[in-house]
Amino acid sequence: MQELKPGLVIASYRVIRQLGAGGMGAVYEVEHVTLGVHYALKTFTLEKGHAELFRKRFLAEGRLLARLSHPNLVRVFDLAYDEELDLLYYVMDLVLFEDGEAHTLADIEQGSAEEGDLVQWFGELCQALAYVHAQGIVHRDIKLGNILLAPGRRVVLSDFGISKVLGDKLRTDIDVSRTMTEATTSGKFIMGTKGYMAPEVVHGEEATPAADVYALGVVFFYLLTGVWYDKVLVEKDRTDLHLLQYYEYRWRDVLPAMLDEDPAKRPLDLEGLVARLTMPVAEPRRRPYVRPWAWAAGVAAVLCVAVGAYFLHSSPRTKADAADANSEQPLLPSEGWLKDAFEVPESMR
Repeated sequence: MQELKPGLVIASYRVIRQLGAGGMGAVYEVEHVTLGVHYALKTFTLEKGHAELFRKRFLAEGRLLARLSHPNLVRVFDLAYDEELDLLYYVMDLVLFEDGEAHTLADIEQGSAEEGDLVQWFGELCQALAYVHAQGIVHRDIKLGNILLAPGRRVVLSDFGISKVLGDKLRTDIDVSRTMTEATTSGKFIMGTKGYMAPEVVHGEEATPAADVYALGVVFFYLLTGVWYDKVLVEKDRTDLHLLQYYEYRWRDVLPAMLDEDPAKRPLDLEGLVARLTMPVAEPRRRPYVRPWAWAAGVAAVLCVAVGAYFLHSSPRTKADAADANSEQPLLPSEGWLKDAFEVPESMR
């Protein structure tokens, strides 16, 4: 993969620094030489045998993606193919975190995400995907590394370089049907990231919005459990989904549906998914919770009564009483009285 050096000028953009690199290309911070505005420039590595197809398809789709506008989507401002450098690229929003660096959800330390953050991110990404799908586009590469962290811990979905146009809503005068068909029906040209791709996509079927739902489920399964979702049975008739029993009921309700192997059974109403995740649901009935201080107060009260009863009946008040007291056993509570007094009834367990 060709690395762009700081100071190199591509069209109207001067390279400042590299922000990250992956299997398909790299991302750079660039400055518009005339306007002085900073952007992110994404380059793509063109694989032999598919370079021409990918280039045509990418340039056609870029005109569509530039029309998308949503607070949780990275906007595309420019895209081109540099023949001299043999470089395909597009220019997009520069999204930096509060420390001035580019961070994605892949940088989140395992198990460090707060429940509130997870719910917020889930809602933001579902809303962004619902918007994208409504425009007739499938992202096709939803993964941790394509979800940027913005100030305020807001998330922004990026990297539409391999997205797929489903319908004609934004197509107008652009003819991409042929390249779409070639790219999606050929078993030799499957696009996506291993581990996130829905089973039907892995088997060569066309990517649909249900594939994005699956990938988003993989993302949040990992953020929640720290484990990559795998359909391979780990126990008889059980998959990794059994790990969800250790987490809040909201995830046990939503994630299994998103990760269903059958795309027809995955929920496509993403706004409805957000409602399901945030809607209060009755937990299984549990025994009533009694505060520790209340138990302690109860124990102390009973002990005081028991001790008082002991001294009342065992301490002689007169000489006559003393003679009787020496001939009788003190009145003590029956064996196991404390256990009987505080044992939680079976119905409350």
